[in-house]
Amino acid sequence: MPKSGSKSLSRLAAEAFADRPQHYVPDTMRREALISRWQAFRLRRSQTQNLMKRYGTASLPAALAKIEAAARPGDLLIGGHADYATMRDGLSRPVRFVTLLREPGERARSDYNYARAGYLRRRPWQRFDSHIAAKIAGRFDFEGFLSYQLQHPQAFADLASAYVGWTPGADLEAHLAASLWDWGVLEESEAFARRVSERVGKPLVFGRSNTTGQVEQLDISAAERRLVDRLYARDLELYERARKPA
Repeated sequence: MPKSGSKSLSRLAAEAFADRPQHYVPDTMRREALISRWQAFRLRRSQTQNLMKRYGTASLPAALAKIEAAARPGDLLIGGHADYATMRDGLSRPVRFVTLLREPGERARSDYNYARAGYLRRRPWQRFDSHIAAKIAGRFDFEGFLSYQLQHPQAFADLASAYVGWTPGADLEAHLAASLWDWGVLEESEAFARRVSERVGKPLVFGRSNTTGQVEQLDISAAERRLVDRLYARDLELYERARKPA
């Protein structure tokens, strides 16, 4: 999950299942592609570069077929920000996800900080090749960033729900029963690490990798919080459920 400790989570998963092969998957979902052909091209370009390097093919279905042929039960799918539905639909064998969620307002603020800092660091002629979110973050304050996203909910609303494959109208408990191996929240990451440690029978520490430490400012005003509540209504429900993993 972007901006939710994904690098540290990947390290923990690799340590927890050190005896299992890892199969690389690229970023599979960039919902900005739903509102921009340029963003769809950027996602496809990124996938093609990574898939050619790893599997000698530009096709995600072809790469998944290679994974299917090589993988055994218990192997890890790891690498980019992969969404559950793409993995479930692209592979014939059952797939379960392991993830950390972050309080949606703090996740959005961290995403804004990261996107704005990265966009402004680029030279002007380089900025055209950026995410829409980065361009908006570079132009507006956090409230404006959220307001723009609310105008395009198909691309920005309920990001965590989209990644874990919980679709509107679906029963959450039934979805988790069919898809979840384990999860937790970033704010209680060490508790998550202890639970995974008990399940796999080896000591694990989550640690923390924060690439935006110098730009993190997570204070959220009342007006911004109202926008967060509208933009991430289902993500807030998902987050509260993840805090009670049993």
